[in-house]
Amino acid sequence: MNLNNLKTLIGLLMPDLVKKLDEELPGEAYSAVPGVANLTDIDPNWMRKVFNEIFGICGIGWGYRYDPVDLHVTQETRPRSSGGTRNVYIASLRRLTFWYKIVDEQGVMTTCEIEASGGSENEVEGYAMKGAITNALGNSASNLGFQESVYLGRRSHKTVGKSKPAPGPAPAKPAEAKSAAQPGPKPAAISAAKSSAAVKKPAPAVPVPAVPVPHDPTVFVVPQGCGPSVGKTLEEIYKGESGRKTLEIFSKLATGGNPSKESLKNAAIAFLAKNNGHVPQSVAA
Repeated sequence: MNLNNLKTLIGLLMPDLVKKLDEELPGEAYSAVPGVANLTDIDPNWMRKVFNEIFGICGIGWGYRYDPVDLHVTQETRPRSSGGTRNVYIASLRRLTFWYKIVDEQGVMTTCEIEASGGSENEVEGYAMKGAITNALGNSASNLGFQESVYLGRRSHKTVGKSKPAPGPAPAKPAEAKSAAQPGPKPAAISAAKSSAAVKKPAPAVPVPAVPVPHDPTVFVVPQGCGPSVGKTLEEIYKGESGRKTLEIFSKLATGGNPSKESLKNAAIAFLAKNNGHVPQSVAA
């Protein structure tokens, strides 16, 4: 089977599908994660729009399914930053199956499937359940390559639509033109300058130490250089607004080989795996 000859139901070839999945969306599709200005959120409505365009309408070219018994909802009472308390519903979807259809050279149709889990929280139970489904669908989409550049740190809400062509050389000012007409330094002076430049060496890079991940990831403290959440534990971040989404973004962080970011990523993965998206009532000693 030649993968390059596979098509979606609307006739989009596989190489074009890969490009279309990561194609830059309009600026309004991207926004900062609340409370974490350095991380980018993608509007799920644009995800569904793209899927309809590349796979065919939902329910025919693509779709998803889940067993209602896998959708769990709990309720917690949490303090408000302004005082008082609030009731929060926490929804967790253990398994969702995202599917899409492709056709080979002989016209044989195949249904491809990707499984993922998700979770969400909201003061309205219905919105928490809807958010868990959308979150799981988004996790499946990321495995497919949807907006891959965002997860790799090559695109964000700060960069979309802000690229400009490089300006051409500015015309020389009269003073610059006059300077250009003057004779340059003598050969001996040039040689001395080159010799001086050759002696200078760049300062050695200071290695960034790795931050150890504790046995209990809830007490892991976000290290320096990892955004505005520096100094907070993962449990503190999770208890805040958009806490779960922040941890999920940490778990997919493009580290670039930075040990501190690697530690943060591993701690976030461990936190979500250990607690299944729920904050423990007490931290183990």
